[in-house]
Amino acid sequence: MHKASYTYRISLIIAVVCVWELLFWLLGYQLLKIYQFSSDSLGEKIIFISPQFAWLGILLPLYWVIYFAQLKARNSYVRSIPTPELVKTFLTPVSSVYSFVRYFLIRNVLVLLVIAAMQPSFGNKLVTGKASGVELVFAVDVSQSMNAKDMSDGDARLEAAKRAMTQLMNTSSSAKVGILIFAGSVYPQLPLTADKSAAKMFIEELSTDLISNQGTNIAVALENSAEYFSTDKLKKVVVLITDGEDHEGGVTSAIEVLKEKGIELTVLGLGSKNGALVPVDPNNTSAGYLKNVTGQSVMSKVNPVMLTEIAKQAEGKVVVTSDAFPNVNPLLTQINNLKSTKQVDLEFEVKENRYRIPLGFALLCLMILLMADSLRTYLTYINEK
Repeated sequence: MHKASYTYRISLIIAVVCVWELLFWLLGYQLLKIYQFSSDSLGEKIIFISPQFAWLGILLPLYWVIYFAQLKARNSYVRSIPTPELVKTFLTPVSSVYSFVRYFLIRNVLVLLVIAAMQPSFGNKLVTGKASGVELVFAVDVSQSMNAKDMSDGDARLEAAKRAMTQLMNTSSSAKVGILIFAGSVYPQLPLTADKSAAKMFIEELSTDLISNQGTNIAVALENSAEYFSTDKLKKVVVLITDGEDHEGGVTSAIEVLKEKGIELTVLGLGSKNGALVPVDPNNTSAGYLKNVTGQSVMSKVNPVMLTEIAKQAEGKVVVTSDAFPNVNPLLTQINNLKSTKQVDLEFEVKENRYRIPLGFALLCLMILLMADSLRTYLTYINEK
């Protein structure tokens, strides 16, 4: 009898572990490259609903440390015993192959549980349901002044606008949502849709780079909003989101168009009375600030008087705030109090959450591990008898 049968071949196990991890992550990268990052026409894209749980991946390197520390501690203990005959009296032989098998199964459980927590979604499924028939259109100012960082925590106005839009979608009784962006001109960003997940993705992509013609033409934005709705006899609401620096005029006639078509208007004004400089590049303040024709830096301030007047003319609610997380409850009160003439049947496709696939494989690996340990324990018991 030799001590070697009571120790692990750590160098060999490390080599096999490294090869397996390399193959696993290379394969994973290639799959993501094809189905996540590639713009090819393969069609399907994988998205993760909860990517924030990726940090749990730190459990894998922690497991590596614990696993190899245990192997090293076992080997050191065996080598500290003076004779092989003494080792045999109170220890049983070990298997490096079985040790790797246990590692393989446990690490798979950890990795697959992390992937399941991130909720991978791919493939479409048809969703049906009913909702109150309110159509909600966001008319969002994406002029450069919306990059001014005078919200309460130093965020840009446009970032606060995105939060407000998401909150309004999540808590309002809207059946369909559309997005229209404007600056000096207007651009239809998202047609009316019942798929609010898609709407949220469009909201996250909003940027002041989307329209090159600068300005804040609120009148044109409202006029185009009036044409944005369906012909169904449903309640219709426009949420105007801007800092109110309107240099074009004509708002009164645009509001009259909305009233003639029975479209409600609510207003969310973003920015502070003290204002802030407008950065050339919102992601790099060292790039400097916008300057006017005289060479002076542009100071942008919210215009609460004009925004309040717009809401008053439209007989709608108004919120003017510099909070990074705007309180939109007054707007919600108006939107949710609109009683629809009927309920609408919704039918749309959404990404199907596939978390059950990695979760199922994780449970399978766990069951195999438990069965393998039980079988090994039983065989050891039989041999000892």
